Formats: sequence, C-alpha cells, structure tokens
Amino acid sequence: MSYRRRIHLPGGMYHVVQRGTRQRPIFSQDEDYELFASVLQAALRSTGTRVHAYCLTTEAIYLAVQIDEISLGHFMQWVKSRYARGIQRRLGERGHLFQVRYDAVIVDSKMYLKHLVHYIHYVPVLKGIVASPGDFPHSSHHAYSNTREVSWLHCNSMRRALGNREACAGAYQALMAEPPTAEMIKLVERGMPKTPGILGGPEVAELAGHRPKRTSRMTPDQIIRHVCRMLEVSREDVLSKSRLRRLALARAVIAWHTTVRGIATLAEISRYLGRVSSTLSKTITSYRKRQPDLFKLDAFTHLLPLGPSSHVGDADEGFGEGGQAPAHASGQEREAMY
Repeated sequence: MSYRRRIHLPGGMYHVVQRGTRQRPIFSQDEDYELFASVLQAALRSTGTRVHAYCLTTEAIYLAVQIDEISLGHFMQWVKSRYARGIQRRLGERGHLFQVRYDAVIVDSKMYLKHLVHYIHYVPVLKGIVASPGDFPHSSHHAYSNTREVSWLHCNSMRRALGNREACAGAYQALMAEPPTAEMIKLVERGMPKTPGILGGPEVAELAGHRPKRTSRMTPDQIIRHVCRMLEVSREDVLSKSRLRRLALARAVIAWHTTVRGIATLAEISRYLGRVSSTLSKTITSYRKRQPDLFKLDAFTHLLPLGPSSHVGDADEGFGEGGQAPAHASGQEREAMY
C-alpha cells in the first residue's frame, strides 16, 4: 500500500497524532511520562520545534507542533526512537511501541490554533477517559489553566489568540466550558474537504504545495543550475567541500527550494550536495534570517516555473539531467520523509 507523501512546510503548524501498537500501552507508569518529557525537550532544543499543546494517553500522543527547518518526520523519528529505546531498556525487551505511520494535518495557526488546542485538551473526554479536561493529568490544559508550569511548552501564540493578558484566562475558561463541535472535530482530524491534510484557506494550501500540476517536474539539477546563475557561483564549487560563505548561501537556497517544492527530502538533497542534513538545516535557518528574499517561492520565477505540488510524482524519481540518481532513503528515512 502506498502512502501520500509528507508535505514539509517550514514554520508550519501541524496537528500530529502518533498511535501506539496493540501489544503494549505507550505510557504505563509515571516514569514513562518523565522520560517522554525529557526526550521531547531534547528534540525541541535540537530542531527548533515548538509544542503548543499536548495530550498523552496510553494509546496515542496528540501534539500541536510548529516546526522550523527540520521536517516533522525527522522530529517525530527523533522523539519516537529515543523514547522507545528508553522503554525497551527499562523493560529489558524488544518490540515496536508505535505504529510506523503518524497522522498529521497542517493547520493555519491564525485561523485554527485556538480550535486545535481546544480539541487536544478535550481528547480524554471525547475518548471517555475522564469527565472533564481538568480531570486528566497528562495534557497541557493545566498549563493554560495556570495550575501547572511546563517550561518547554509554548503558550504565547494561543494566549495572544485569546486576547490581551487580562482577558486571556477568562477567554480560555469560556473556550473550555463546552466540547468542540462534531464539525470542528472532523476538520481538526482530517483537514478541509477539498484539501485533505490541510486545515486552512487557499494561502495555506498554496504554501503547502496544492498548486495546479505543471507539464514538467523540476529536478535538483535545474534548481542548482538556476541558483548558481542567480548567485554567480559555479556548480563545481557548490558541490565541492569548500566552506566559503557564498557557497554556503547557495547550498542553503538550493536545499530550501528543493525541499519546499517537494522535489526531494532534506536527507536526499544533503547527500546530493555532500553535506550533513542537520548542518545544512542550520545553515538554511541562518541565511533565511539574513537574506529572506532568496527564500521565497517566487525568488527566481523569472528563471524557472514552480514545480508541481509535493504530492505529485514518484518519491523515488531520479534526480534527472545529470544522469545521477539520489541515494534512496532507508526505512528510517522514509518514515522521516516530509
């Protein structure tokens, strides 16, 4: 069975649901929650990701996650693998703790963050675990209710959505006084009817890659060629081991446009450029702040058309013009694809 390819949206907000297997619960004792919090904090520091809300049931993990340049797949792989290894060491046994595939919906935070947090905090009630959100101890509801401090939780965006500082607490209580509607539950879980996996308006769908199909598919070689022309560097220098700043910038622009346009994953383009993906990701973040105009989808539309949406085409399609094929992702990397 083939899966729809992940959509990577730098800076995007995602509603993520990672389910466990039927063999064992994800969390069985207090130490498990402490281990998960420790693993999650390390992942947040390493990837620049933010968690805006969470709910940890024994059967599934629910997160409102905002990523930076590192893809959601890499972030989830980090958290899942390290947490699972910690549990396996404690139990002294092997076996899968999570289902391979997680569910993810891209969410327009300006329009739907409030509804997403509302839904996540109501999950224990909707699942029949407790009678009210306050009765469930393992969610960020208590942080928003100001009854518990969670240092790694990012609450500011949600609180700004609720109003000014004086009105925020009352607005949150009013929001949580009623459960989410059946219609909103469906939207948060699945996305908009016309854009499954995306909850937002046309602008978010456009950023996420839902564009009309083009007659040709862009390749990394085409991106490299046009970026080299634009920045006046040579392809040979870009693919060399040189660490000159102008070449680091070129590689960052190439990697950003290649991944955002859905042409290749960060792991694939990093191997193609002869770079480490984590280092390349940090370089992208650094140069996006310094030269943001180069990191826009229309940065060089005068040179080449936009590629097809990220879900168009085969994920294993070759890199094209130069006759070079990408080093195909391993099983773990496929789990981390965008």
